[in-house]
Amino acid sequence: MTQSLGLEEALDIAMDAELKAAAFYAQAAVEVQHPQGRDLLGRLAAFEQHHYVQLSELLESLQATGDFVEYEGQTVADFQPLDEPAQQPASSVSGGEAAGTRVRDLENVASILSQAIANEKLAGERYRALAEGTSDSIGQDMFRKLANEEQMHQHILEDEFFSISNQGTWGWSGMYGE
Repeated sequence: MTQSLGLEEALDIAMDAELKAAAFYAQAAVEVQHPQGRDLLGRLAAFEQHHYVQLSELLESLQATGDFVEYEGQTVADFQPLDEPAQQPASSVSGGEAAGTRVRDLENVASILSQAIANEKLAGERYRALAEGTSDSIGQDMFRKLANEEQMHQHILEDEFFSISNQGTWGWSGMYGE
């Protein structure tokens, strides 16, 4: 029971972080003027919202039956941008995963991307730790896939940071990860 409570607490933390990440990206998509940047950030908002839903389903299953759920991995291109105000998560007034950072508190696109990279790295570490601490093979698989998705987000954002810093433009084409 203690292990289950630890896992449930970890899932609550992860779910909160996913909501905050979705809100951060949705807000960033509104702030960024470049269409490619808006598209990428809106897709990341939708992807993080998807993670929240999947973790919610996992938590419900664990509480009801004690069973982990299968998780099919996704790519950023699988999602449509979450950029309409009606689509934004209810927690959109909160900030990013790291210390409640708000997009409007960041100076420019490079600082938004830097914060997002740090958030994705933290999320990936969280899911890798959950995978290592879970004995169930289905749970391990889900957490590894989530960690890999967060790492994919991190790499995409690092590529965009490089592109903006060195070429002055977004490189996102909407096809990364396919």
